[in-house]
Amino acid sequence: MTNAVLARLLDDNSRFDLANRGTVNHLPMALYALLQLGASDARLNEYFAQWEERRALPRRPSRCAITGNQWRGAIGEADMFDALAAAFQHTADEIGADALIRDVFPVVADGIAAAAFHGLIRLAYGIETGHNGEIAAGLATLCARYAPLGISLGAAPEAASTEAGFVRISSALTGCNFTGQGIIGRMQAAAADLNFIASLSRLDLPPAGLLRDLARLAIRLYWQTADFTVLHLVTTCHAARVVFGEHPELLTEKAAEALWLAACAAYASIGAPLPLSPSPSAAGLPNWPDICARAVACDDDHVIKMTYTCRCEEAHYGDVLYRAAAARLVAAGTSQPG
Repeated sequence: MTNAVLARLLDDNSRFDLANRGTVNHLPMALYALLQLGASDARLNEYFAQWEERRALPRRPSRCAITGNQWRGAIGEADMFDALAAAFQHTADEIGADALIRDVFPVVADGIAAAAFHGLIRLAYGIETGHNGEIAAGLATLCARYAPLGISLGAAPEAASTEAGFVRISSALTGCNFTGQGIIGRMQAAAADLNFIASLSRLDLPPAGLLRDLARLAIRLYWQTADFTVLHLVTTCHAARVVFGEHPELLTEKAAEALWLAACAAYASIGAPLPLSPSPSAAGLPNWPDICARAVACDDDHVIKMTYTCRCEEAHYGDVLYRAAAARLVAAGTSQPG
């Protein structure tokens, strides 16, 4: 197993569009997760080949190229992904990826929900791989699919924790059904609901405390619901920890508020079930090598990414619930319950 194989495959992935048959392109993230879970070179090549055959779409050229600060004018333009990715990679190669991230991310931080959080997630994986093309693609996703929810906390009352904030939303919205295209469409529908807006809370937490508190609540909700949107909230919490861990200067009050509001909209969009307090025992759970081996053998990109996320988050937070959730997921072999 060598990082050279991953680097070559990530370079080859630049031929593929941001979209694919079904959702956005998870291939580069799944490849890195597979590598970290113990996949061989042969498995990485095999996974790439089956993705290209079954899921990938060719990269669609943008209507024009982008140079310099022209990228700001392409924010919210979905068809400009290719030009944005190319421009950002050129900048990263010229001045370094860190400078690029510090320049671009604050401008689109309030649109962190872009492509159902995949801009942030792809950026985090790009940082972990150290691959300028993937860092550029993550930032290009945040720009091209920029999705501010159009809400703010305003004069919202304070809540002492993310759980208290979610309980307030649950009291107002439990069982509500929001419709829209994909995860982001349902989040936008929830964000437009006046009852939802009235149920929002301002957290009495520092930004770093939000990351920790939200991560712990997200995995509890995922264990409780096995919901596909909540799966994305768990992987988003990990991505935020990676991005802001590498660039703590980006975890401003504005960025933290945007993450909190997006998490609230995601929670509301699934009907806001009242959070429970599961306490699974480690007894009887498979060990991580066994869980990872099953994830490596699986072709479901979300199973692969979620397993990797859970292993990372358990190592960081020490919560066995991550291992329980990953074990259940690989046993099912699919990220879609039912």
